[in-house]
Amino acid sequence: MAMIIGLLDIIIAFIFFLVLYCLFLHMRTQTPFLTNWPVLGMLPGLLLQIHRIHDWLTQVLEAANMTFRLKGPWRSGTDILVTVDPVNVHYILSSHFVNYPKGEEFQKIFEFLGDGIFNVDSGLWEDMRNSSHAIFSNKDFQSFSVSTSVSKIRQGLVPVLENASEKNILVDLQDLFQRFLFDTSSILMTGYDPGSLSIEMPKVEFGAAVEGVVDGIFYRHIKPVLRFSIDC
Repeated sequence: MAMIIGLLDIIIAFIFFLVLYCLFLHMRTQTPFLTNWPVLGMLPGLLLQIHRIHDWLTQVLEAANMTFRLKGPWRSGTDILVTVDPVNVHYILSSHFVNYPKGEEFQKIFEFLGDGIFNVDSGLWEDMRNSSHAIFSNKDFQSFSVSTSVSKIRQGLVPVLENASEKNILVDLQDLFQRFLFDTSSILMTGYDPGSLSIEMPKVEFGAAVEGVVDGIFYRHIKPVLRFSIDC
């Protein structure tokens, strides 16, 4: 047992120093592309870009002609194909959508969505898409959506920003916009305004629950699934 523990310590130490070495070499390069290291994939270089992930990703996509493949660590199941090419997006999401089923793994990760449009394939997805298109293209709904957003800006967002300016208060813009989205979505879907975007900035239990769900989805996506088999 002691020999096994000692071997594990050596392996962990080796991986740690390997990551540091890869980070050091990557810092010396000027290209926006990440080096695909053995075993570690592009993880070392990605860690260096976390603080500016959106700017870096924009640079990479510009240099890669709008499509880039991100390689994760070996056997981690985190390889990601990123594309912002309109032709690719139309091909995948519209003209040849049937060729890209989400599959069981996707449904396990996003099980909280149930059988919603973001979690289904084939005929059921087409039915929901047609229904959604009929709703969102309706002129009455579009008019209601615009009036709801304008009203929330005038009665919610602007007063909060004016109050922060007058009292010299720091505000979290991400939190403000999340509250704006939460209130307007609630009004559009249920007709009820929860009033989370106000000077009082009340605690939003639903928002906290959504953040918990997002964290769960993140870990489900990046954490490898452990599979055990028992021979009888």
